[in-house]
Amino acid sequence: MKKLYIVLASLLAFLLIGCNGHNEDSSDNSSQIVTNIELSLLDSAGNAKQSYAKDETITLQAKVTDENNAIITNKAVSFSASIGSLAITSKLTNSEGIAIVYVTNESLSLGAGSAGASIGEITASAIDYEFTESSATDSPLSLSTVMTLDGESVNQFKSNQEVQITTTLTDANGQAIANKIITFTADIGTFSSSTVLTNSQGIGNVTLTGSDGTIGAGVLTSSYALNANTNINNSFNYQILSADAIVNSDIRLGYFDENNSFVEGEIELSIASTSISAGGTLGLSVDLVDENEALITTPIAVTFTSNCVQNGNASIDESVLSINGTASSTFADISCAGTTGTDDALIASVSINNITSTANKTITINGEQLGSIEFISAEPTSIVLKGTGGQNQQETSTLTFRVKSQLGNVLAQQEVNFALSTAVGGIELSRESGFTNSQGLITTQVSAGTVPTAVRVTASASMDFNSEDVTVQSQSDLLSINTGLPEQRSMTIAATLLNPEAENVDGVESTIAVWLSDNFHNPVPDGTTVNFTTEGGKIEPSCSTVNGSCSVIWESSEPRVADHRVTILATALGHETFFDTNGNNIFDDADGDPIIDIIEFPGDFTVDSGIDNYAAQPSGFLDMSEAWRDDNENSTYDSGETFIDFNNDETFSDADSLFNGPQCQGANCADETMRNVHVRKALRLVMASSAAEIRLTNGDDSVVYEDSLTGETNDLADVPNGGSQEFNFYFADTGFPNQTMPFGTTVAISLSAGDLQGATSFTVGNNSQAGFGQMNFFVIQNTGDDPQTAVLTITVTSPNGIITSAIYSMALL
Repeated sequence: MKKLYIVLASLLAFLLIGCNGHNEDSSDNSSQIVTNIELSLLDSAGNAKQSYAKDETITLQAKVTDENNAIITNKAVSFSASIGSLAITSKLTNSEGIAIVYVTNESLSLGAGSAGASIGEITASAIDYEFTESSATDSPLSLSTVMTLDGESVNQFKSNQEVQITTTLTDANGQAIANKIITFTADIGTFSSSTVLTNSQGIGNVTLTGSDGTIGAGVLTSSYALNANTNINNSFNYQILSADAIVNSDIRLGYFDENNSFVEGEIELSIASTSISAGGTLGLSVDLVDENEALITTPIAVTFTSNCVQNGNASIDESVLSINGTASSTFADISCAGTTGTDDALIASVSINNITSTANKTITINGEQLGSIEFISAEPTSIVLKGTGGQNQQETSTLTFRVKSQLGNVLAQQEVNFALSTAVGGIELSRESGFTNSQGLITTQVSAGTVPTAVRVTASASMDFNSEDVTVQSQSDLLSINTGLPEQRSMTIAATLLNPEAENVDGVESTIAVWLSDNFHNPVPDGTTVNFTTEGGKIEPSCSTVNGSCSVIWESSEPRVADHRVTILATALGHETFFDTNGNNIFDDADGDPIIDIIEFPGDFTVDSGIDNYAAQPSGFLDMSEAWRDDNENSTYDSGETFIDFNNDETFSDADSLFNGPQCQGANCADETMRNVHVRKALRLVMASSAAEIRLTNGDDSVVYEDSLTGETNDLADVPNGGSQEFNFYFADTGFPNQTMPFGTTVAISLSAGDLQGATSFTVGNNSQAGFGQMNFFVIQNTGDDPQTAVLTITVTSPNGIITSAIYSMALL
């Protein structure tokens, strides 16, 4: 028994030794410390990359080393991948210190992710990767097919000949694919077999023959079925000719001269000279002969071309068929010559089975004569005085001209001279001459001087043509050089809705638009800022001009005012208006004195308030105060009214009797810091009520039947038989004082008996008038009509459907 115990113990010890983790690498790594993990992403070919097709498998490879860069075997590496799936997430390093796992993308997800590897706290640098739409795997195979005759590649053959059709099938790496079925189809001709199996080189061969009944052109297609839904095809055009057709290299091009000698390789011209005028035409011809210089009577396609034709500067009959051995074409110059003339090489060619025969001829096209200069543009059309430029205000303008020949073609490399119509104030040209580009275009720049003016640029060109001097010229449009600032007389304001139903309704909108021009009445530069303020409601604070105008939105809201009339003021940085007596475009002592803006009669308005404007005057300038919002409409600034403090002295400043503008010389000029003012324009807008105040009187207003303001009421007068009664109906909004009703308000008057004549309906228009509207009408009782009581009904309906009505009874006798 004791002996059996010893045997069992020995066996157990042997088994324990066998389970001690022993593998092919018996090295002991217990003393090695992992210091580096090198991670790689590889495709199936072992190539490192980061972008993979959505159906590819990615190999994650981690190499583990110690501080001495020695590999470490039998270490468990943990892997991660944020897109796709890992079959296993950890792996032991092999004898080369490498652990490998695979990322698959069974869901064919698209996008980018990150892969990582780690051992404990040691982490490899993560590598980004992506799955994209499949590319190479979408079309993994390539099919190419050629037609050969006697070992030469051809695309046509005679009906009594046989050609070899060779197709080659390869994979995406160019490797041959063997034992695949290729199918052939052809529009004309007969295959030796319609299918073939590729050999070890991926090649399949069949023959194609024609017959006298199969002459013509067609398409030959080779096809390989990749799967049930996808075919890989290769097609090309071919032609089967008659048995006596010319298809070899024996075709020679040239012409027969007057001695009936064949001049090979040259095109015959229809004129004796090789020179034509610009825009001229020329006849071309070539004869086609065989090796025995006999004309080839079979029709053959001949191609004609030239350098000018290929550049689009001439036309030619490019493809013609020979007739009885001769092919003819016509060449026409369009714009190839330019001003100096040019040589052009004419080429005629015949290509059959990749063999080309040619003939050529060089001609001279004489230069074109000057025809005209066109002004194209000035960008911008308005510039500001020298030294006053800034954002959206340029001091230079680029002018563009185009030179053309008498044929209407653009002329390149033509010298052009420029001249200014005036140089006042130091206006300058960037260049006074230059040469046109390939489009016949040339530019010059005008730089502003210090004086506002209008200027034109004259462009001229000359050339010697047939010993005669030819000159053409053109002038630009007017270019404005100005302050770049709006002037007071050239500012306008308007509203799309002057009497909105806004006293009782919030959020009603009206567009407030302004237009501004300089002292030449040209639009101010784009980007000019206009500021707004309103007495009632709310308004957008500013807008920037485009082509001299811009707009903001006014919207009904608090605050509201008792009389329902609100003043809206628009201002912009500009200058006072002056009247240029001596025409030098600046204000000087010769231009007169200040024009004082005064109230001439009760109810008169002033320019200062932004309501009025001045007609043109023989001299002087409009002397203006600081801008203010005239809320009480008395055309005079009153303490407490909003004003724009231009000089920042915290008090309202009246007119200073000096010209506030940039273009000024003499004793009446303001200080340099005061060479501007706020130009201004104002309008009145009625925030009209929905309800109406009404009054009904007799024809001369001597009797009041109803007055909603005073509460007075009286019975309506009787209408005698055969007579009538005249009435006046007055209506207004509830403001104090009263204003017009809202735009679109309707008034309707009806009568239950008798006749009603006069104004019985009315619709309120777009206006800001104060006071009552009036309607005059008559109630008539015709002679002989029975006496009765009639009901007179009057309704005032606002755009929002608020109705103010009055109903009266009256006796018709």
